Amino acid sequence: MDIALPIQLHLFVVIPSIILGFLNLFLEKGTHLHKINGKFWVVLMLIASFSSFFIMPTGSLTWLHLFAILVIVTVLVGLLAIYKRNKRLHIGCMFGAYLGTVISAVIALSIPGRLLHNIMF
Repeated sequence: MDIALPIQLHLFVVIPSIILGFLNLFLEKGTHLHKINGKFWVVLMLIASFSSFFIMPTGSLTWLHLFAILVIVTVLVGLLAIYKRNKRLHIGCMFGAYLGTVISAVIALSIPGRLLHNIMF
């Protein structure tokens, strides 16, 4: 499989998910805008996480893929939590998923030889 397409898809959804996630942290909670933005964010996060499993520069999964699994679980639990009206769990899961995404992006950016590092430096 050509690795370029999965990387392009991954970056195409990760970058806006970081921006939308940041915005949702500051939007008034429970508003229509927060909910719509959140739905887009969830879709982007899930696409980003699943697309990462097709990015294997070493030929196999790496420890960075653990972030993708963690994000998938926390986003889905957070989504279920808000439907069950558990705001505290929802906030914790969504913030955790966002933070995990930012941390994994920083790690990917800082490792020499990775595409994002090569692009930026």
